[in-house]
Amino acid sequence: MTTSDEQDEMKTAEMEEKQSRVAAGASVSGGLASPPRPAEGEPEAETMTTRNLKVSFGKTDAVKGVDMEIRARSVTAIIGPSGCGKTTYLRALNRMHDYSPSARVSGTVLLGDRDIYGDDMSPVELRTRVGMVFQRPNPFPTMSIRDNITFAPRRHGRVRRGEMGELVERVLRQAALWDEVKDRLDDSAIGLSGGQQQRLCIARALAVKPGVILMDEPASALDPTATQRIEELIYDLKKHYTIVIVTHNMQQAARVSDYTAFFYVGNLVEFGETDQVFTNPREERTEAYITGRFG
Repeated sequence: MTTSDEQDEMKTAEMEEKQSRVAAGASVSGGLASPPRPAEGEPEAETMTTRNLKVSFGKTDAVKGVDMEIRARSVTAIIGPSGCGKTTYLRALNRMHDYSPSARVSGTVLLGDRDIYGDDMSPVELRTRVGMVFQRPNPFPTMSIRDNITFAPRRHGRVRRGEMGELVERVLRQAALWDEVKDRLDDSAIGLSGGQQQRLCIARALAVKPGVILMDEPASALDPTATQRIEELIYDLKKHYTIVIVTHNMQQAARVSDYTAFFYVGNLVEFGETDQVFTNPREERTEAYITGRFG
């Protein structure tokens, strides 16, 4: 059996392969020491901006006209109660709603100065620049640790054959996993612990050289020790990448993020520096949520 996240990942890969045949120049996506700098030629961390972004499913408005700027080389946390539109907003930043027939997306989403829903950016190109890590670890179950990393770059010609070994080591080091798996790269990825599988999924996202990494509650299914390692990794990765994380854990948001966005029933209620949002919120609803009066 595969989870919905695994199905999303495989569906993305299949669709992007078809699109890559017709998109000119396009390709695909899919205490810790500080990770090494990204390799030469990787995209710089990029800003993302949404203007009047709306997402609906049939007659239900899930995201209601959100304006927000996501700054480069920073962590932006999106918080709010269940069903408030956090994950729906996040998935709109990677065009994941393209796969839902009932979804309708309107407004503008800029990656740098380019509209990701515009005619001049294919989903294939987008997902080389904006990576996605899902809520539950979802390594490809029939592949080795090594093949999980090289699958997308190899399939779409992103790296030469002789550079595969270097790629695998580099992204596993960036994901703080190399020392734990370097002697068993040909073993099944399913044999890793949950925390190791999630770091492998982060490494897999890094393999296609994105400038932005989206994380949908990446530690919600992990134990406290594995959660701490993911948080340390996020803190280190923001030196070179732009990171957006959805979390139900407000303590986690306070620990790892530079900016926090509070969503409620599809609306962006408040956005600002994390210290300000948590210690001196401007909106009464934000204070009520943070102090536990609802949610």
